[in-house]
Amino acid sequence: MVHQRIRQTLNVVGSFLKYLAFLNFVPLVASIHYGEEWGIFASPWAIPSTPCIIYLFSGVIVFALGAFLERRFKSSEAIGRASGFTIVSFTWLCVALLGTIPYLFFGIGFIDAFFESMSGFTTTGATILPVVEALPKSLLLWRSLTQWLGGMGVIVLFVAVMPKLGVGGSQLFDREFPGPMPERLRPRIGITARVLWSIYVGFTAVEGLALHFWAGLPTLDSICISLCTMSTGGFTPLSAGIGFYANPLAESIIIVFMFMAGTNFLLFLHLRRKEFILARDEEFRLYAIIMAVAAGVLALSQQPGLWRDGLFQAVSIMTTTGFTTCNFAAWPFGPKMLLLALMFIGGCGGSTAGGVKVIRARMLWKHTIAMMKRAISPKAVIPAKYNGEVLPHEIMQDIISFVFLYVLVLSGAVVVLSFMGLDFETAISAVAATLGNVGPGLGMVGPDMSYAWIGSAGKIVLTFCMWVGRLELFTAFMVFMPYFWKK
Repeated sequence: MVHQRIRQTLNVVGSFLKYLAFLNFVPLVASIHYGEEWGIFASPWAIPSTPCIIYLFSGVIVFALGAFLERRFKSSEAIGRASGFTIVSFTWLCVALLGTIPYLFFGIGFIDAFFESMSGFTTTGATILPVVEALPKSLLLWRSLTQWLGGMGVIVLFVAVMPKLGVGGSQLFDREFPGPMPERLRPRIGITARVLWSIYVGFTAVEGLALHFWAGLPTLDSICISLCTMSTGGFTPLSAGIGFYANPLAESIIIVFMFMAGTNFLLFLHLRRKEFILARDEEFRLYAIIMAVAAGVLALSQQPGLWRDGLFQAVSIMTTTGFTTCNFAAWPFGPKMLLLALMFIGGCGGSTAGGVKVIRARMLWKHTIAMMKRAISPKAVIPAKYNGEVLPHEIMQDIISFVFLYVLVLSGAVVVLSFMGLDFETAISAVAATLGNVGPGLGMVGPDMSYAWIGSAGKIVLTFCMWVGRLELFTAFMVFMPYFWKK
């Protein structure tokens, strides 16, 4: 059974990698367009001295590896629940590992390259690059593409474009799609995945056009920012972030699309079907309320004339995008703690945002109220409800276990980083920012700093946090359980 599961996992992962290989042609074309040469980056490898060869080489390696795995480990078995965990976990790990190839050939060390690649695909936005502008334009585009691909989800894309996955695609979709899903999507999971990606592509295109033609941002900057907004990724083509442009219109456009990216995309799917349930959805209402209150508090906490920074950072941090217009690490203690709380909450389930998710916070609150009522009236039947429907006991168990595991991983990682010499503010915000896929933190990992100064061991810990955070803990941790491999 275990042998068959491993064989099936390698086969499906290989199929995925074959598709992923073609992503390299986008920066390849950009490299040719900009006529790039090596610049300040010296390749340690004996290959021709034009960066476009790097992307061609990377694409060939990924495609060849994918084709080998697909042919060598053929499997006709249907994808079951256990295989869903291994396929999703190892797909994300392999994608991040192979995503390091362009960075390696531009002279970046493996640990740093793996950190940057994982940060991209998991839409975290934490960077080890102290001067982003030093990168070739093609590599800036590559960074943004990795975030955009990871935003809606690598697996969701493959489920959309690979009909051969069949019914098994639902097992993969469930393992990757963020947040609990009271609404079941079967049996038309492939069609749903395609529609979600079409909405995602449409929003990205509209934002890119608005930033370029309406707000007047440069073409490449507009493309990179739009890719990293809808994915709630946060990579920017400039070290100074969005604040460099000093463009209120661009900031307003980005705020709107960050808010949309942090919303459950299934609600947009309902809108597309002319089902107007947005205002009735409990999670969306709470999401909008928390966002409005936090934005108001942070805006009022700023000096006169700087209220835009408070508004922008509230939306950016709660949606876990991580764009910055100022160095919020220098803010007073109160506003910084509010931002830290927003990092934990995150956006809506079913969005591209990270964090615990608003839906879990809402369901936990409902469950807590129901438990308090039962304490007063032990014999009364007082079910917790969400959107008018009784919450299944299994979902509440999953949520409670998830929050416990989230806090456990957070605490453990903070302790480990503290032993490595990081101060408490830096350690807890670095872990919160990577586990919640936010990006910038506080202290020594604030918006004006990078993660480059952290030692290799610390970067490995934070890279692990990004991986398990994007897979919402259970999917990643399942493969480490001995019980899992006995089934």
